[in-house]
Amino acid sequence: MNATDNAPAGAIPQGLHEFLSLDMMPLIAVTASAATLALLGSFLVLRRQAMLGDAIAHSVLPGLVVAFLLTGSRAAGPMFLGAALAAACSGAAIGVITRYGRVERSAAIGLVYTTMFALGVLLLELNGGANVDLDVDCVLSGQLELMFWSAPTTWSALFAEGALAGLPVQPLRLLGLLFLSCATVTLGWPLLRAVAFDPAFARSRGLRPASITAGLMALTILAIVLSFDAVGSILAVALLTCPPATARLLTDRMRSYVLLSVGLGAAAGVLGYLLATQAAPLLLGASVDASGTVAALSGVGLALAAAHTARTRASGHAPSPTDL
Repeated sequence: MNATDNAPAGAIPQGLHEFLSLDMMPLIAVTASAATLALLGSFLVLRRQAMLGDAIAHSVLPGLVVAFLLTGSRAAGPMFLGAALAAACSGAAIGVITRYGRVERSAAIGLVYTTMFALGVLLLELNGGANVDLDVDCVLSGQLELMFWSAPTTWSALFAEGALAGLPVQPLRLLGLLFLSCATVTLGWPLLRAVAFDPAFARSRGLRPASITAGLMALTILAIVLSFDAVGSILAVALLTCPPATARLLTDRMRSYVLLSVGLGAAAGVLGYLLATQAAPLLLGASVDASGTVAALSGVGLALAAAHTARTRASGHAPSPTDL
């Protein structure tokens, strides 16, 4: 007699129930986060502003810590406001250093974001953040293990009214953000394309490239804040840059480039999570950090695409590079 012989009629199989309880919500969260960051990062990479995404992901940490310390909560609203203020201060500091310090912009960005990140870590330590709900581990790799759902044990209970009331809120927020980002890009596609390729022409047509860029940056900051639990603010950098950079090597059409970026980000999320939680225990005897695996996998994808492109160009079969 096995365990399934004593299971009630209509019971969810044990393996599937464990997946629903332990893995489904983290998998949704990391995949939605990766897809959203890749979508927004595609425009940063296209405009050669990938370093700016790096700076944002690092610079928002002090704002997140201060917002948490003032409110005692990791609610999205206060955290987003804190992150936005920190990002604005970082942008102003970069401008001042570039203008008055006679330092090139890339050096100013590197100086500001490393200083801001160090300040955030210091604030965490000085205010006892390591002993509460926000700590350095969360900053580095998120807290996917906390996205637990006590799933019903029977199919009838799973589809009953109120069965989904206990779902963790983070994956739902990330799915909502993915939908919002996709809708924004779809509706604003002509504007985004015009601003990406010819800001001067866009201004001559009455558009405001600065406003469009600011809106895109606001979405990027929100994505980083909401991705805190899924991948951490630091590993978000890899997902902002690696999938779009990989897609850029594989296609020279903008629509295909953006769609491929999203697909590569989502694939890295799914495969990275499964490798970390399902394959690693079989091969290594224990699971490994899922967000780190996702980021590493996206980097491996970029390396493989670069090697393929280099080999193709060496053979003389690759098309000449374009600006999409």
